[in-house]
Amino acid sequence: MASLRRNRQQSAAPRGFTLLEMLLALAIIALVMAVAVPQMAQRLDGAFADSELAQVSNSARALPARLALLSVEMQLNEAALAKVLPDGRPPLDMPPQWKAQVEKAPVFGRAGSCEPGALLLTEPNTGRRWRVAFARVTCAVTLTSLDIQAT
Repeated sequence: MASLRRNRQQSAAPRGFTLLEMLLALAIIALVMAVAVPQMAQRLDGAFADSELAQVSNSARALPARLALLSVEMQLNEAALAKVLPDGRPPLDMPPQWKAQVEKAPVFGRAGSCEPGALLLTEPNTGRRWRVAFARVTCAVTLTSLDIQAT
């Protein structure tokens, strides 16, 4: 009988966490979040910037073929960057607030050939810069980072 009463008293004892245990768990979670969230945000911003760079690079690679299909000859200078082609799109698919500056205007022929030239791209959030160079005849695009990498 005494053992039955002891079992009832033990089962009637409250089960759960103390306030101190809950506060300790919340403090640990807050510490982990304080370290992890800024790094995740920085990586996410970097991924967006890389995606936008790929967007510009791909549109530059496709430009000679687009111009050949449209039978358009073009010198890609500052004025041409702002104009819309006959297909209703600008020459380069630039993300918002990115800047393209003509270093030496490439010339695209109607048959898809090129005279060499280069553009300078600037990403607005980080200020990173790249050179997009078009090769003679083949229009091959070379993308070069202009930022000095610390080693």
